[in-house]
Amino acid sequence: MSDSRPRKRRRRSFPDLATYIAETGQTQAYIAGRVGTTQAHISRIANGDAVPRTLLAMRLAAFARVPLDSFTRVHLAKHANG
Repeated sequence: MSDSRPRKRRRRSFPDLATYIAETGQTQAYIAGRVGTTQAHISRIANGDAVPRTLLAMRLAAFARVPLDSFTRVHLAKHANG
């Protein structure tokens, strides 16, 4: 017998915030409004110039479906050599 219940679609995850923005077309301003920060701060986080504090990181990770450690990884990769 076949199960006739609809299958839940798995939501796609992304490796980092910049990829999420590029692939979904969401604006930084929209994301900022949803997670409670500014567009400028989202820009700094996405390009690796800032690491969000814990609560904001948790909100962003859940909203954009990115790993919680992705913010630190992006930041460290950008600033690894000084």
